[in-house]
Amino acid sequence: MSPTRFLPVFALLACAAAFAPALARAQSAPIVVSGEAVPKGKQSLSMDALRGDGSDAARLFLQVLRKDLELSGWFVPSDNPGGNVSLAGTVRTSVSGLSAAVTATWMAGTRTRTWSKDSTTAGVRDAAHAVADAIVADVAGKKPMASSRILFVGRRAGATETEIYACDADGGRPSAVTSDRKLCLSPNWNPGANSFLYTTWLTGTPAVMQVDLGAGKRTYVSTQPGMNQGAVKNPKTGVAAIVLSRAGMVDLYLVDPATRRVLDRLTRSRDSEASPTWSPDGSSLAYVSDAGGVPRIYTMALAGRQPRRLVYDGTIRENVAPEWGPDGRIAFCGRSGGRYRIYVVDPSKTPAVPEAVSPADGTDYEDPSWAPDGRHLVCTRTAGRQRFLVVLDTLGDPPRAISMPIAGDWYLPSWSDNAVRTLP
Repeated sequence: MSPTRFLPVFALLACAAAFAPALARAQSAPIVVSGEAVPKGKQSLSMDALRGDGSDAARLFLQVLRKDLELSGWFVPSDNPGGNVSLAGTVRTSVSGLSAAVTATWMAGTRTRTWSKDSTTAGVRDAAHAVADAIVADVAGKKPMASSRILFVGRRAGATETEIYACDADGGRPSAVTSDRKLCLSPNWNPGANSFLYTTWLTGTPAVMQVDLGAGKRTYVSTQPGMNQGAVKNPKTGVAAIVLSRAGMVDLYLVDPATRRVLDRLTRSRDSEASPTWSPDGSSLAYVSDAGGVPRIYTMALAGRQPRRLVYDGTIRENVAPEWGPDGRIAFCGRSGGRYRIYVVDPSKTPAVPEAVSPADGTDYEDPSWAPDGRHLVCTRTAGRQRFLVVLDTLGDPPRAISMPIAGDWYLPSWSDNAVRTLP
């Protein structure tokens, strides 16, 4: 089985075939805190003096805040007094909504900061995510991710069609954001926006559409003859890299999403290309090519247009589904020992040595997408014929399954940057 990001090019019929619908739920091992003993790289965080008024909204705020801080990987929250970091304050509700005032004290009491957040009852989760992000950024000094969102393809149990879904970074509020009732693939968030590109068979042939979740607006981006696949916007220019077959061969192109005009053709070979992804500065692309008969990842600077093979590790026969992360590293899916695993590699180093970040547990890990913190990845885990989403920690915390409240098949995730805060 080929990784699902590469399948639309080389095995489209296989990708369209329905997998047996089921939901696999994996549980990551909890961190046990004994006194102040916490794993290396983490800080104990006391929530003992942070109190709610007993309302459902206040309880939800505190639950989401605690989970966000734990999922960040930098804190071990508890209700015990003391800790490297202490949170204090009140969370109250009224007829107008929720009001939270949270004070953090750290560095042996030498640093203190207070955040106040008001929200409607419907916005409690957003308020908790925002406070968690502030604590991660200001107390831990790290990039946050709690306010980000995850897109993915979903097929509900018993359904023959797929839709694009979205959920919070912690897996909360999963919901369908398309209603095509057709095959959908390759959702990719637009940088810094509450919109995304994806491929849909809405009219019977593949086309790329843009969905603006805030405005509730859908527009076509590419309807070229043949394949329209894997569109992703440049973070600086907004131009989209896309896979087209308009010239009879599967190549990379640049398209203007606003005018749908093809601006340039980046590759011209008999080899097939797939899965483009932009570097953080928008000057280069990484992508997959089957040159030589085996899919491998290449990088290309727009200025020179000279492909450069990324990985030469002979133990990884295939390497596909690249995603360039916010810190410059590239995550990808590689086949080794008959299974697919997620690897991370620094393309600026020579040689570029990949590091496996998913476990070798007899299942397949595919389709990696970076969190905005540059530490975590979301990917597809396939066990048997069941696909679901898992969050990986590149610093070593156990994988965390994103559980869905409905049975189905969930795959091809895309993690937004933290600028996406408006919900569909």
